[in-house]
Amino acid sequence: MDILLLKNIKSLGEVGAKVSVKSGYARNYLIPNKHAVLPTKANLAVVEEKKQVLLKQEEELKASALVEQEKYKDYSLAFEVNVQEDADNLFGSITLQNIVDRLVEDGYAVSKKQVSLPSGAIKTFAEDYIATVSLHTDINVTVPIKLTRNNVAAPEPVIDDDKVVGIVTSSDIVKHIADH
Repeated sequence: MDILLLKNIKSLGEVGAKVSVKSGYARNYLIPNKHAVLPTKANLAVVEEKKQVLLKQEEELKASALVEQEKYKDYSLAFEVNVQEDADNLFGSITLQNIVDRLVEDGYAVSKKQVSLPSGAIKTFAEDYIATVSLHTDINVTVPIKLTRNNVAAPEPVIDDDKVVGIVTSSDIVKHIADH
């Protein structure tokens, strides 16, 4: 199916280009989301007239994305995680939603669709994870993710005659030492 593009689409082409795509992609995504129109004589004339306006809008979006890109300079995410002692597996994981929530907390206007984790959900402790934020079709930002170990030791159970009596914390031990 032939269509006329109303926006720059990375895998298809520039504004005003006549491209051939599968009919389902055109009918179900491109046309309803106003990324493209059918190439009728009327639409050809309208697209040619509006091509300059559409290109100007695309340039404005790209310029705002470049400004936004500068905000990400020297920015990194840091997470404090609990790690198993005998292995580098995390208790739980850091998901895409955790990354998006942290970005929003830090004042960045991003949606989940704009962010990707190339390595998938973070489940093991390592130093070199990244998230990619797509600000525009041509502008992507990589955000480093730093993990730090949470050094809080898990409380140990007190066992008396094979029954758990309570949980001993480090503050209990300090109190016991101070009393004796």
